[in-house]
This record gives sequence, structure tokens and C-alpha cells, in this order.
Amino acid sequence: MLEYMDKASEMTLTVKMLFTNGLDLSKHKGYSLVELLVGLGLSSLVVAITLSVYQLSRQSWQTISANDALYQNAQVAFRAIRRQAELVGAAYLLAASDNHVMLSTPYPSVSIPNEGLVLSHWSGADPFDCQGNSSTSPSVLISNSFKRSSNKELTCKDINASGSSYQALAEGVEDLQTRFAQINPVLNTLQWVNASELFGPVQIVAIEVCLRLATSNRMGVSVKGFLAPTTGCNGETISADGKLRRVFRHVMALRNRLGAYG
Repeated sequence: MLEYMDKASEMTLTVKMLFTNGLDLSKHKGYSLVELLVGLGLSSLVVAITLSVYQLSRQSWQTISANDALYQNAQVAFRAIRRQAELVGAAYLLAASDNHVMLSTPYPSVSIPNEGLVLSHWSGADPFDCQGNSSTSPSVLISNSFKRSSNKELTCKDINASGSSYQALAEGVEDLQTRFAQINPVLNTLQWVNASELFGPVQIVAIEVCLRLATSNRMGVSVKGFLAPTTGCNGETISADGKLRRVFRHVMALRNRLGAYG
């Protein structure tokens, strides 16, 4: 019996030593309310900064992507118009009755409908129209009409082809404007004029095409926190509505025109 009591006393002494020496509870306090609030505030600040950086990166990516889409549409539109402008007035080889080869008469062909442009050439110079359709007869006149549709698209078709319809080339086209470099037959000077001021198609030596393109969605594009207005093709101010807009200009020389100085 005494042996069991001694063993119990030893165990009690061992437990007491553990609590007094190895497990000092006064050194293991929890966090105070102030410390918890400070930690929570710092965590919230880190989360807010992370979200702001993510939103800024996302908006930057969307802006870059939209800019690239506008540039791509402008390149497609200018490439199609420039291809037809290079053919304006071009002649093609025509076999003569005495077995000699002669050049056909170039066709003077620039017409200006409302918000559009018509460029014509003989199919003998190039059998393809702006849609890629071809003609087998070299004496067929191909007249490619470019205009802006009500859906804000740059469209084109050969207006001399029966049953043809306008097809879209580029989207997001809010405005299409043209100017013409013509030789003044009186002063013998070069000047840029609008369609209403032209002396005639023979005097035209170059065409300037201006396109104002815009994104379809509002992106909230701002400058220093404010939505900024943009300037159109004719210098007009376009009210800010959150859409991304760009104005593109391209000058195309009519290389095949004859008699501009005559």
C-alpha cells in the first residue's frame, strides 16, 4: 500500500514540474482585439490592391485588343480601295486588225455618291471586282462602289454586274469621307478639294480616304478619369460615349491617269 502511495506522489510531483517548468501558460496568450482588427485591415488592403491591379490589367488588355481590331478593319478597307484606285484609268492590250498590238483607251472613272466612292476599270486590265468575282470579257467595265451601310460597315459591289449585292468589308465604320487632289486647269496648281469642288475626273491625280471607326461596345475609355471626346474626319467633335474611336487617313495616287496636265 505504501508503495502505491509513493508512486502516486512521484507522478503528482512529475506533473507539477511539467506545468511549472515546461508549460508556462502566461507565455502563450491569444491575439488582442486591436491586433485582430489591424490584421484584418491589412488583409483587406492587400485584397483591394490585387483586385485594382487585375481590373486595370483587364481594361488595358481590352483596350489593346479593341485598338488592334480597329487597325485591322482599317487595313482591310484601305487595301480594297487602294487596289481599285490603282486600276482607275488603266488600259489593256487590244489586238489590232493589222496584227499589231495597241493599248485600249483608258476609262476616266471616278464618281462620288453620297458617303461613298465608285472606281471603275476595264476587266481587260484586271478581271476581278472588289468581291473577287471575275469577268471573261476584257471589254466589260467593272465599277466598284464603296459605301458605308446603315449597319456601320464598309461595303462594296460591282454596280454594273447584274444581281450583285453589297458585301461587308470592314465593320465599325461610323464615317467615310473623301477628298481629291486635282490639277487646277487655270492656275496649273495642285489643290485638295471636296467632291462638290471638282473641275472633272480628268484633273484628279490622287484620292484621300478618311475612315472613322469605333468599337461596338462601350468600354469606358477615359483620360485622367474623364471620358474624352474625339475629333472626326472633318474636324468635328464627337461626344464621348465610352466607345473607343480612331480616325484613319490614306492617300492613294491614281497612277494610270492620263492627261491630267493636258
